[in-house]
Amino acid sequence: MGAAPAAEAAQAVPTTTGTTAGRPLAAYDVLSPDCPSRTVLRHVVDRWTPLIVAVLAQGPRRFGELREAVGGVTPKVLAQTLRSMERDGLVLREQTPGVPPRVDYTLTPLGASLAEPIAALRAWAEGNAAQVLVNRESYDRAHLHPEE
Repeated sequence: MGAAPAAEAAQAVPTTTGTTAGRPLAAYDVLSPDCPSRTVLRHVVDRWTPLIVAVLAQGPRRFGELREAVGGVTPKVLAQTLRSMERDGLVLREQTPGVPPRVDYTLTPLGASLAEPIAALRAWAEGNAAQVLVNRESYDRAHLHPEE
């Protein structure tokens, strides 16, 4: 029988980098404070990127459609996040001439590779939200208001 999916994924991910900022880096290690993979992880799990990936995994969207689908994000923050995702190679921004110009956002292959892990995180969050809220209330009663 073959390796487990997680083991296969781990084997498929390259860990050597060559150089970073002119110095060799033997392996990516997100637990190392100097490793560039830490900033990649920070961008991937920020407040809005997972939500944008979840929406774009369903297909291309225009800016307004993304803003509507990702509730609570301001236009400024959405634009900043999309620019950051484009810079990281996760999103492709395609502008079609016209009045007004049409701009569509799609996931790149790299961005699409995030869809499954983000879907798993989403399923976990939605499936466990009720228990986490109960735990918070219990903790707060015990630690913040012990006299109650």
